[in-house]
Amino acid sequence: GRNAVQGAAMAGAEKVIAIDLVDWKLEKAKEFGATHTINPTREDPVQRIMDITHGVGADATILTVSLVTADVIGTAVRATRKAGRTVIVGASDRRMQRMNITPVDFMLLAKEIVGTIFGHNVPRVDIPRLLSLYRDGKLKLDELVTKRYRLDEINQAFLDLEEGRLIRGILVFD
Repeated sequence: GRNAVQGAAMAGAEKVIAIDLVDWKLEKAKEFGATHTINPTREDPVQRIMDITHGVGADATILTVSLVTADVIGTAVRATRKAGRTVIVGASDRRMQRMNITPVDFMLLAKEIVGTIFGHNVPRVDIPRLLSLYRDGKLKLDELVTKRYRLDEINQAFLDLEEGRLIRGILVFD
């Protein structure tokens, strides 16, 4: 999620909206370029996005949640503007066979849904470019690491991950 926020900000998006259930992660998102944050346990994300965009909706929504559900997809599509795009990056439950969307979203509003795992990149071109951005201090990677764990702390690492205490945990082999 933080990389999607960072990428949108670097690409020049005027409004970058981060959504998370965990407040400290929303504060972190601001450090990566989010101009607005939403905690969906306190406010309706679709309504808030419509307020922020003056009723237009987001140009694109990028789903980076750890488990994409039908409801999450439906919310993202509803928050996306006419002819906008929803990108599903997070993993979905293989048993999910339906999404909470309507034909109107596609027939009348020309919205798109696409899926990706590693993006549409060309490693020989993109990796050197990303490394250059990192070396120049323009791409935040170190700041993504919330905590480092030794191998004997692996159970704690998984617990921290499950309980939402991490953005990125790193397992260090000494």
